[in-house]
Amino acid sequence: MSTLAARETTVDVSALIERQKLGGFALLLILWCFLIVLIDGYDQVTAAFAAPALMHAWHTNAAGFGRVFGVGLFGVLVGSLLLGVSGDRYGRRLTIIYGSLSFGILTFLCGYADSLDQLTLLRFLAGIGMGGVVPNTVALVSEYAPKARRATWITLMFSGFSVGAGGGGAVASWLLPRFGWPVLFTVGGIAAIVVALASFALLPESIRFLIVSGRDTRGIRRIARRLGAETDGEAVRYVVDDEARVRVRPAALFQGGLAKVTPLLWAIFILNSLALHFLQNWLPILFSMGTLAPARAAQAAMMFPVGGTIGALALSRSVDRFGVRVILLLAMTGCPIAASLGMPMPTGWLFAAVFASGVCVIGSQFALYAVSGMVYPTALRSTGVGSAIGIGKLGSVAGSLLGGVLLSMHLPVERLFFDLATVFLAIALLAAALGGVRRFERRETADLC
Repeated sequence: MSTLAARETTVDVSALIERQKLGGFALLLILWCFLIVLIDGYDQVTAAFAAPALMHAWHTNAAGFGRVFGVGLFGVLVGSLLLGVSGDRYGRRLTIIYGSLSFGILTFLCGYADSLDQLTLLRFLAGIGMGGVVPNTVALVSEYAPKARRATWITLMFSGFSVGAGGGGAVASWLLPRFGWPVLFTVGGIAAIVVALASFALLPESIRFLIVSGRDTRGIRRIARRLGAETDGEAVRYVVDDEARVRVRPAALFQGGLAKVTPLLWAIFILNSLALHFLQNWLPILFSMGTLAPARAAQAAMMFPVGGTIGALALSRSVDRFGVRVILLLAMTGCPIAASLGMPMPTGWLFAAVFASGVCVIGSQFALYAVSGMVYPTALRSTGVGSAIGIGKLGSVAGSLLGGVLLSMHLPVERLFFDLATVFLAIALLAAALGGVRRFERRETADLC
């Protein structure tokens, strides 16, 4: 017994991960998760691109599709909350796979719907699977990324969602005239099913999750070797030295040091999602109400996602270094930019302002995903990220509806953008508070060591 204990080797997996370079194992992980969220992004917007053809085929109006979009978004909210907890209990890998498989099958079935009621139900059920994929991919990539490059890896992976959502328009313009609206759901559904099945072979489980949960010793050993561990067949004990065991339950998000972190993070997610969906959904309409022709208004609005994607990738290294302070800076910068969007200005300046607003809003959204992956321990990471994303959907719904409510009040366009600027001010204050809480916790930890 003593001989065996003497021969036992301890492998610090945290140190292996910190020494890891962006190559081989890491590249495959990021690229495969990029593909998973790309399909998730495409499938989330499929109904929007199919809507014009469906309205003509089913002789319905746009109001009916408002229910389809809203119920689908509610399904994403439910999935983010439920499957976030599932990821912490049963593993990120299986939750991602079965979430992708479920929304793939249900999206495929949408192509056979013959009424708004059927489509609404299918979109709600598919949304549950879609909502569970994002928090678990964020958690999975976060747990393999060195701390100094965590935000960069998450941003690279999650940019697939923007590519998928934006690519939906290109796919629709190519396939719709040739095959009709069902093909949009067929393509998205089949792609999700194929990638989910291939993930059984290609997607690894989080080694941190396996160690903290105390399961699958062979899987731990196999992954550790891919991360560079050299054990030479000795008895090995694998540890992560930076994690505490926490019971997986939602109440744990409001205990200890997380009692202040979680509410602040949720509030920032809600407000930033409100600003994002308000601008994303209403910019073309608001601009066309001014002096811009509809085609020019659409071009100006298109600068919003372009600025967001470019900005998120450019800012990822800054998020690694400065964390929540980047969100504070983006909110402070976005406040005057948002207010300026309703003011008369040359078209070129307007394009630049919309691009900059995309950098601030979508850049903050990407940064929030990265920060949420940093603040929660392994045992709660999927639950924490999933809850923040799910609660943030309340802001998405509010932002989508807010434009219509404010326009019905016949407020000047300038006033709408000025009111939006106050949202950025609130985000800045909350980000400053979150940064203060995080600094206080680190000082307390340092004093105890």
